[in-house]
Amino acid sequence: MVQMIPDKEIIDATQDAVLNAASDVVQVLENTTHGLGHTGPFYMQAEFWVGLTFVLTIVCLFRPVGRIILQKLRQRGADIADRIKEASALKEDAQKLLAGYERKFRGAEKEAADILARAERETDVIKREALAKLEAEMQAKEKEVQSRLKASEINAVREVTQKTADLTMATVRKILDDSLDHKAQSKLIDISIERLKNLV
Repeated sequence: MVQMIPDKEIIDATQDAVLNAASDVVQVLENTTHGLGHTGPFYMQAEFWVGLTFVLTIVCLFRPVGRIILQKLRQRGADIADRIKEASALKEDAQKLLAGYERKFRGAEKEAADILARAERETDVIKREALAKLEAEMQAKEKEVQSRLKASEINAVREVTQKTADLTMATVRKILDDSLDHKAQSKLIDISIERLKNLV
C-alpha cells in the first residue's frame, strides 16, 4: 500500500523551495546592483523592489498553486491506490482460478484412475469369461471326439467281427465241402437244425 505524504509536509517543502528561490533572486539582484555600480542602501534601488514584488507575487500565488498541486498529488495517490486495489483483486481472482483448476485437475486425475481401474476389472472379467467359454468348448469338443472315437471303435470291432465270422463260415464251408460227401453234409445240416431248435 502506498504511504500518503502528509499535507503539512508537502506545504512545508513547497514553502522552503519558494523561500530559497526568493533568496536566490534577492542575491542575484544585489549582485546585479553592485555590478551596475549603484551605491546606497539596497532598499532604495528599483531592482530591490522588482525582486520584492516578484517574491511577494510568488508567495501570494503559493496558496492556490499549492492547493492545486496538493489536489493533483492526492488524485495521483488515489489513482495509485485504486490500481493497487485492482491489482490485488486481480491477483485474488487469479489465485481462486488457479485453485479451481488445481481442484479440477485433481478430480480429473482421480476420474482417470477410476476409469483405468474399472477397465482393468472389466478386462479381467472378460478374460475369465472367455477362458471359461473356451474351456467349455474344449470339453464339448473332447467329448464329441471321444464319442466319435468310441463309435468308430464299435463300428470297427463290428466290421472285424462280421468279416471274421464270414471268413470263418466260408472256411468251414470249404473244408466241409472238401472233406465230407453229400450224405455226411446232409446229416451235419440235420444235426445243426436240431441244435438250433433246442436253442430256440
